[in-house]
Amino acid sequence: MRVPSSFDYEGRITFLRKFTVDEGLLNSSSFKLVALGINYDAEIYINDVFLGKHVGGYMMIEIEVPDNTLQLGSENAVKIIVTNTPSARSTLPLRKQIWGWRNYAGILRDIYIMTAPKVWIDEQKIQTGLDRDLKQGTVRVEAVVNSKSLEQAEDSVSLRARNGQTSFVLELVEKYSGVTVAQSTPVAVSIQPNRDLPVQATLTLNNPKLWSPENPELYVLKSKILVQEGRQTRVIDEYARNVGFVSVELREGRFIVNGSRVTLNGILWHEDSPEYGASLTYERMEKDVALIKTMGANAIRFAFHPPHPYMLNLCSRYGLFALVEIPAWNIPGDILGEESFQAIAEAMVVEMIQRDHANPSILAWGIGDDFDSSVPQAREYVGRIVAAVRKMDHRPVYFGTSMGSADQCSDLVEIAAVNLRTTDMALFKARLQQWKAKHPDQPVIVLRYGKGVVPGNRNGYSDPMSQESQGKFFEKFYGAIKESNIAGSFISSFADWRGDRPIMTVNSGEPYLYPMGLVSYAREKRESYDIVKSLYNNEKLTSLPIGRFRSPFPFAHIAYGFFIIFVVAYVYHYNRRFNETFKRSLIRSYNFFADLRDVRSVSIPQTILLAVAVSMTLGLVLSGILYHYRTDAFADYVLTQFVVGDGVKEWLIDAAWNPFKGMTVFTLVLLLWYPLTALCIKLFSLLVKRKIYWYHAFAVAVWGTLPLVILSPLGMALFKLLQTEFYVLPVMAFIGLFLAWSLFRVLKGVAVIYDIAPFKAYAGGSALLLVLVLGAAVYLENVHAITAYFKFIVNIAGSLG
Repeated sequence: MRVPSSFDYEGRITFLRKFTVDEGLLNSSSFKLVALGINYDAEIYINDVFLGKHVGGYMMIEIEVPDNTLQLGSENAVKIIVTNTPSARSTLPLRKQIWGWRNYAGILRDIYIMTAPKVWIDEQKIQTGLDRDLKQGTVRVEAVVNSKSLEQAEDSVSLRARNGQTSFVLELVEKYSGVTVAQSTPVAVSIQPNRDLPVQATLTLNNPKLWSPENPELYVLKSKILVQEGRQTRVIDEYARNVGFVSVELREGRFIVNGSRVTLNGILWHEDSPEYGASLTYERMEKDVALIKTMGANAIRFAFHPPHPYMLNLCSRYGLFALVEIPAWNIPGDILGEESFQAIAEAMVVEMIQRDHANPSILAWGIGDDFDSSVPQAREYVGRIVAAVRKMDHRPVYFGTSMGSADQCSDLVEIAAVNLRTTDMALFKARLQQWKAKHPDQPVIVLRYGKGVVPGNRNGYSDPMSQESQGKFFEKFYGAIKESNIAGSFISSFADWRGDRPIMTVNSGEPYLYPMGLVSYAREKRESYDIVKSLYNNEKLTSLPIGRFRSPFPFAHIAYGFFIIFVVAYVYHYNRRFNETFKRSLIRSYNFFADLRDVRSVSIPQTILLAVAVSMTLGLVLSGILYHYRTDAFADYVLTQFVVGDGVKEWLIDAAWNPFKGMTVFTLVLLLWYPLTALCIKLFSLLVKRKIYWYHAFAVAVWGTLPLVILSPLGMALFKLLQTEFYVLPVMAFIGLFLAWSLFRVLKGVAVIYDIAPFKAYAGGSALLLVLVLGAAVYLENVHAITAYFKFIVNIAGSLG
């Protein structure tokens, strides 16, 4: 098994690796196990000795290995037990979400055992700064010197550290020339066994070369522990990392970088690829960054979670600002307010800053995206996490919201970031201006905007799912953003990525692939890549072909509806018995059901015909509703929350885009209603001690739903009616009224054949329905926290107006 690697798996996986250590290394070194990302919960053992546990799949794990743990002369075994089971409330990220990321399991990133001398630099907090004139740079380092293993060590390095004069010093070297440009005054360190010794040092540099996206100048900061032996100075340990000098101020709603105004032309990047999942190779990451830089972007937003540290290294080298955030995405208000959730989020943001704070490319820290920022619990959450950031770093904080004017939290952060997921230009402009007016003193950025495509669709931009349409979208919407004069924006996204839940809005044939990228999942450029490259570099735009697209007409609905009407009308007109039964059941339902009670039979073929006709009608209606909402992102989100099974959701997606297939399967599924209802009627007859024949129970279930067949003309026209917003609620209410009418007709038939008072049947049926609904609700609440998400949906709907 290759490590690192990504597994499409939820549950528990055990990894085991054996290694040997030679005697010289064992006697002279300290050891630390380092893992850059294990998802989600990791228990770590060496030689069956428990070393520690870590929660959170995208953070660095560093665990010291005790001296007596490793064995000489035999194999040592590292065992890591990984559990990846997201919950609805107690993990971060939470349970599977639509438009999120693929929650791969396993050891996703590099893992190694690091060796160091018995005296070594363990922890570092690095702060760079510039004076107001940008003429003098400072580097301040707070570190810990670890000497826990020194007492018993007899190697030459350890003896020197114990007996000599030791000091801590900083050295600054130009990265590309290798010239040493500054050094701190040595700080004396009194080395003592079994202690962690805090040390501080500062150096200054006159006229530093400044880091910026245009000129990403870097230095190498070397932290050293030195020992003086007579006239000789020896290095005991050295810790090196890239640093840079950059000044970022927020003034009058703009980013001022090294004294100049900078507008963010950004892109979202997802840590995913077809070959490696979330375990991208260093080569793949660098190729992505090179394409992004060539495109003209000056910023990357690492969507959903902190990236591999190498990506931030690349951003610093290539000259790209980085926005890094914790995986607090799509969180309902009720969960945001829970102490346990806030504690997990706070721990993650602390780990993120500890790992990444020294990178000059980091512009801001993200504390979440698209959570319910319209409720007081969100304000409590944001306040707490912002306070945690403030204790550790000076950079600005942001979160993304889609709540618009309903947002209650954006005043608590420095950057007002909004998600505008609409393809309506007028609505986009209006919402952006409202958001800008609400935050006159903060930098306003559009944190995400984009458009999905069907991979391979080259039908011209008149086709809303074509590559050309995506290019046209960015041409228009980037122009609107530029016209609004805000601080920046981020396109979603660089490449397609895979998610945990199937999407309905794009008929790509792969519902788990989210095709929003300027390049495909396999990194093949689309038309939109070149369009965005021209926009970001102020180059002449390439003309896009319009094509000859015509909106599809749902002939299947028309044909299906006509077939139902024709068959029912034909039989009604030419079969006298069906005609009479139809009218008697509809107009004089009590007499009809009384006939059944008195064992007067109804034609079996006619009853089956009606069952099929009603099932086809309901299939037609359901298909019409799905067909209308198939490209609606909010409808897709709502459907995902309540249809928790991926297999069912996949089938509904197929039904939405293939109406005839969908109506046929809907019909077959709905036909099951009748034998199931008949079975219930038959079973409950035992309570009233009434002998009910199977066929009569079946006839009550079927003929009770007779009014539903009247909906067939409506089902034919649904696709047209729902296009007008004015008709949506009346049409849905009309359908609901017929469903309620049919339900009460069935219960009335039950009362008649049971020979009991109608209110008892109504009460019993309502109670049974309530029990079923409550049972489903209890399951959804316990497993999926459905109440919290329902409130979130209501708040989203309210923010959309």
